[in-house]
Amino acid sequence: MSYEYNKGKFEHDLFIDCLINRQVSEHAMKIQETLIAIIFGSMILAAMLAGQKSNKTYFPLQEWDRKDGLVPEFLGAVWVEPKTGMEFVWVQDECFKMGCINWTWHCNPNEYPVHEVCLDGFWISRYPVTQKQWIRIFEENPSFFRNNDDHPVEKVSWHDARNYITEMNLREGKEVFRLPTEAEWEYACRGNKDSMNYSGSMDPEEVAWHRGNSGGSTRPVGSRMPNKLGLFDMSGNVFEWVQDVYDEEAYNRHSLNNPKVDTGLGPSYDRYLPLIEPYIGGDSRRVVRGGSWRHPSTAARCSSRYFMAAGNKQNYLGFRIVADLPGPQNHQK
Repeated sequence: MSYEYNKGKFEHDLFIDCLINRQVSEHAMKIQETLIAIIFGSMILAAMLAGQKSNKTYFPLQEWDRKDGLVPEFLGAVWVEPKTGMEFVWVQDECFKMGCINWTWHCNPNEYPVHEVCLDGFWISRYPVTQKQWIRIFEENPSFFRNNDDHPVEKVSWHDARNYITEMNLREGKEVFRLPTEAEWEYACRGNKDSMNYSGSMDPEEVAWHRGNSGGSTRPVGSRMPNKLGLFDMSGNVFEWVQDVYDEEAYNRHSLNNPKVDTGLGPSYDRYLPLIEPYIGGDSRRVVRGGSWRHPSTAARCSSRYFMAAGNKQNYLGFRIVADLPGPQNHQK
């Protein structure tokens, strides 16, 4: 399969892949005009990027020490899950402004209104789940790009990601692991409340693998610069599933503390999730975040919101994991 892109195909890919099946609203004409501007602007940008070669060399952080043993150990603000070797970074509890804040650009209507969100502290995996880590649980590899098992696992649906996490919890003997909420994902991507447009930089070339520099493939995790929390690949490489059902109006409905959209029908319905989920679970539209190797760099912005049907499997869809464990300051060795 070829991943060469010509101008005729670019417009189709941008609408279908970058906007990820976005529904046309009552403001369709306005959105259409915006899309035309984005399409032609992105074509010019892609042409510029294609003609440039960066003279920068990017290195991941020094590999963290791994500790063997059945009991997980906290290493300062980093925890290593011993069965998979997955590294988790502690994200301190904080309030932040979620959405398209004043120093971002190329924003979509679903990134408004900007609103305050307060989160409890949480552990999040340093990298998206890799093919190596997937194989340690399921002993098979669903990915399209298999030339390096340090590449992120892809071609996994939202349900596949949940099944992987369920198996991790079974091996742990309790409910520890889950997908991040959309709000947790955005704050972790920013690295702190005074964030950059992308995860760790205003320049996507420093932190993201995207259409303009990926060479038509995923890349090994950690091969671009991290953000201030030491998290890699939150911009680019693969889109990442989060827990939330997609809701166009989510930002008008979010609660202040630890918001999560369970049904996409509004908070009054979310309390009845166990009754509603059988009817929405299979084909529900789940949020994906972070852009990918196949999409323009604008899709890799920390505030960009897209969705896919929960059962969809593409070679640009992966995920990362949150662990619900005490923070490092509370852990007793």
